[in-house]
Amino acid sequence: MRKRIFRNLFLSAFVAAVLMGGAVTLIQYRSFESRIFGELAAECGYVEAGLSCASDEETYLSALPVSNRVTLVASDGTVLFDSTTDAAMLENHLSRPEIAEALQSGTGSSARYSDTELTRNLYYAKRLSDGRVLRVATTQSSVLGTIGNLLPTALLVLLALAIASLLYSRFASERIVSPINALDLDRPLGNVSYDELAPLLTRMERQRREISDRLAALSEKQREFAAVTENMREGLLLLDGSGCLMTINSSAAQTFGVDPASVIGNHILALDRSVTLQHALESAGSSGSGETTLRRSARTYQLLASAVRDGGKQVGTVVLILDITEKTAAEQSRKEFTANVSHELKTPLTSISGYAEIMRDGVARPGDMRRFAGKICEESAHLLSLIEDIIRLSQLDEQSSLPDMEQIDLRSVCEEVCARLRPQAEKAGVSMTVRCERAAVRGIPKILEEMVQNLVDNAIKYNRPGGSVDVSLSAKSGRAVLIVSDTGIGISEEHQARVFERFYRVEKSRSKQIGGTGLGLSIVKHGAEVHGAIMRLESQPGRGTRVTLEFPAVRRTRGV
Repeated sequence: MRKRIFRNLFLSAFVAAVLMGGAVTLIQYRSFESRIFGELAAECGYVEAGLSCASDEETYLSALPVSNRVTLVASDGTVLFDSTTDAAMLENHLSRPEIAEALQSGTGSSARYSDTELTRNLYYAKRLSDGRVLRVATTQSSVLGTIGNLLPTALLVLLALAIASLLYSRFASERIVSPINALDLDRPLGNVSYDELAPLLTRMERQRREISDRLAALSEKQREFAAVTENMREGLLLLDGSGCLMTINSSAAQTFGVDPASVIGNHILALDRSVTLQHALESAGSSGSGETTLRRSARTYQLLASAVRDGGKQVGTVVLILDITEKTAAEQSRKEFTANVSHELKTPLTSISGYAEIMRDGVARPGDMRRFAGKICEESAHLLSLIEDIIRLSQLDEQSSLPDMEQIDLRSVCEEVCARLRPQAEKAGVSMTVRCERAAVRGIPKILEEMVQNLVDNAIKYNRPGGSVDVSLSAKSGRAVLIVSDTGIGISEEHQARVFERFYRVEKSRSKQIGGTGLGLSIVKHGAEVHGAIMRLESQPGRGTRVTLEFPAVRRTRGV
């Protein structure tokens, strides 16, 4: 404001001074011109008087001691004499304004600018008694020429005017602005200033109070909004109309691995450049909402985008990010389980149906009937075992319909299972070592037996001829620790995290040969969860596998 006032004052003062100087100069110039025409008329009278007395006009005119140009013109416009130029070289002057006017009215005058110089020629003509015309002329600088001659002085004057205007404008602007600069905007009504500012200050005070109240309300709402969004498990992004981040909560920042303060104001593509995200945002812009699945750092997220519109125009986008990793994994596991159950149930049923049809149609020979019946019994037993395992897994998943837990000696369970499987080990050429101490656990006997059965059975099945299986049970600090190790084929690292999944087989061809339902280790895993046991798997391909189950400590009771 001060600069604007200073600039306007300076320009006003300077322009006023220049205009005043120009007006004075023009008036003086016109006054000087009138005086020159008067002098030319007087000089013309002197020359006329001399001509009337001179015996030789040309000699008289040539000897005139005047600095002005003197010209004698006949009544027909022929130049008879000129003091500066040979008369014979001059054209007829009848058309000259001052000559024509003098022939008509007795006297005439005119002024003409030079075509090549910044000068102005002034002419005064008078008709003589014999009809001839006497003309006297002089040269005067034009306005531009006069200014050019006075240029150094004019520049000095202009500089002086500029400096004076500058000093005055600075002083005046500071005097005008200083009360305004001294205004206390926090207390508009407490200022002593120009009376003209009183309405403005009153409105400022009213607006200050309104703004203060609104800011307080906005701050409160912002605190509430921040408290809600920062405690959300879901990620939240708020984008403006151009797709730049306005808000990102801590969950979303953690999902994308960024610092919230460093990405505010950046475009959403700075967080993630995936095509799926762009499609979801485009869908939100066109139809109002968009949805996609985003995968980051082994996690799966569902991204929901909703457009925010104002008067039909999109002014922003709200993006909600939901972690659906567990849900996706459960859905995938369910699909795989359904597919595997269908396959595992279909295989024995197909075999049973095939043998039964052959026997029903009488195609089988009498000698094969016993063998076919044996196959049907074998597949039926496998099918029954599979169904029992599935039911058992379902019970362990839901932890419903389970018998009550009781305190038992795990050593008796281990020794009984190992004794039952020893013939199977001997048939496979695998030696078995059992070293069990008395160890009390609180659990369900049937499930504990199945857990030990599955671990030892797998150790025998996936072993090699001449290999060994070691079963050890010890009590450490009141905790029962069961370790089943073998020298079999082992499990590679990429399969170790999945061997406890339902129907998962590392080598499907080998699993087909040795049989089994593919649910054994799943039962072990879910059984351990039911009993609160810690399970660890250690394995190396070609060197064997070691499974450890560590049960919670229980108080020993009499007889255990």
